[in-house]
Amino acid sequence: MPAAALLMLLITALAAQPPSVAPGPRQPARAAASPEHPPVAAGDGAACTSCHVEVTAARVMHGPVAAGNCSTCHVVGISDGRRRVTLKGGGSSRDTTKLCVTCHEEIADRLKQQHRHAPVAAGHCTACHDPHGSAFRFQLPAEGNGACVTCHQDIGEALARPHVHAPAAASCQICHDPHAGAHPSQLRARGNTVCLACHFDAPVNGKVIDAGSLFGRHRADSVDQLVASASRILLDASLVSGHPTIGHPVDARQDPKRKGQMLGCTSCHNPHGSVGAKLLRFGATGVSSLCIRCHGR
Repeated sequence: MPAAALLMLLITALAAQPPSVAPGPRQPARAAASPEHPPVAAGDGAACTSCHVEVTAARVMHGPVAAGNCSTCHVVGISDGRRRVTLKGGGSSRDTTKLCVTCHEEIADRLKQQHRHAPVAAGHCTACHDPHGSAFRFQLPAEGNGACVTCHQDIGEALARPHVHAPAAASCQICHDPHAGAHPSQLRARGNTVCLACHFDAPVNGKVIDAGSLFGRHRADSVDQLVASASRILLDASLVSGHPTIGHPVDARQDPKRKGQMLGCTSCHNPHGSVGAKLLRFGATGVSSLCIRCHGR
């Protein structure tokens, strides 16, 4: 076959091939649709737990679960043409708070305050509470402070130091509201006021604030003993100076070591734990090594 004819045959064959496609970014596989919930004759008790046996296995169960009232929170209905289990009250996996506060009205009232615990503010009550049950009170993931330090690891580290603030070791809830409050960090009162409720050496019939009323909402069993055993300090009548020496400021001034914050008890003392006695900050093991932080040359 002449070369020209062979060349034409080759060109014709190549033209008949499908065009090549340059490789592009790999497309993610489409997630398989979740299966439909099977039909249920009723929306409570055995109709649910005959399949969801794990729900009733916890030591401490959510009230509706313990009563067999699954329909308090859940409803089986049609969504997007498929049978689904959904939450009542406008709740969803992205915002369970809407459902929770329909029963827990006292929490709803507190959530109107300025400073809210981040998981609650984001609608994630289930970050701290299992909605069905757990081995611990309030369906928490651990007992007492263990639930808090799961996320607040820096506080857990402070509580493991040689010198620990007794109320912090007893219960985070003595000083903090776990849901919301009017003060930063959900403190039960403004900064120094929380400290002075226990540590102020008040004159006869004089108090900054009554410790019983301040800490009474979620009191640890030993809170009375903690208040009684707290060390006391003297301040002048304005409550802004007088510790650790006469005239030394403890309030109403800018903190020289924490930009943008006011001077306060926590400027010098870690309210959770420290390596030095008296809960001194900055790794100080004595007053001199603390004072030099601000008063050194």
